[in-house]
Amino acid sequence: MRFALPSVRARDLAVSTVVLIIGAGTVAWLTRYNLHPYSVSSTPMATAARSWEEYLVVNLTALMLAPMLVAWFAPGLTPVDFGWRAPGRAGARTATAMYLAMLPVLVIASRWPAFHDYYPIVPQAAMSWTMFTYHELSYGLYMLAWEWFYRGFLTHGLARGYGAWPAVALQALAFGIMHLGKPAPEVAGSFIAGVGLGIVALRTRSFVPCFLTHWAVSITFDVLAIYWKPGGIL
Repeated sequence: MRFALPSVRARDLAVSTVVLIIGAGTVAWLTRYNLHPYSVSSTPMATAARSWEEYLVVNLTALMLAPMLVAWFAPGLTPVDFGWRAPGRAGARTATAMYLAMLPVLVIASRWPAFHDYYPIVPQAAMSWTMFTYHELSYGLYMLAWEWFYRGFLTHGLARGYGAWPAVALQALAFGIMHLGKPAPEVAGSFIAGVGLGIVALRTRSFVPCFLTHWAVSITFDVLAIYWKPGGIL
């Protein structure tokens, strides 16, 4: 008995459905983990505070492992189809333009106590150049995983079967949810930022411009927050 191969449309719908299921599960679990300060080794009888290194490992594993397996083993697809590609000059120009557009917002927001009391998220980074460098480099890995997950895996994966605008909206919603626990203006702004970054990812067919912008914005905001923080290295 011979079985017909699924059509491209059926394959894309299947891929997008798998992406949706994995994405929803990852966002739900990571949101719960990130919102409490305890280690994954904690028990009902004994709670242990997590380290920055544990936070990184847990988030990197959740955001990278299953999505990369899907990207590698989805029939007829590779990570390139999920935005894992060099963006080219146009993408670099887009990243630069997005960063410059964000600068005035960063300068203004960094003066608000809600932000310079919260950032950098590792407090020691505000007190030592060594810790600052370590934090920004390790946070860069974290940002790479975030942008791969949201603007690579989710945006491109969902767009295959569901279309561009549903993909952009869904990943922006997930992106905003994962900001819960941060200062309220950032949570609200993250939904808008998620839409803009999703559009850029689809137009450039790469999540890399979004990663470069996000990381540059993060470093700049940490520097500005430290400047306004009493006793900081700046």
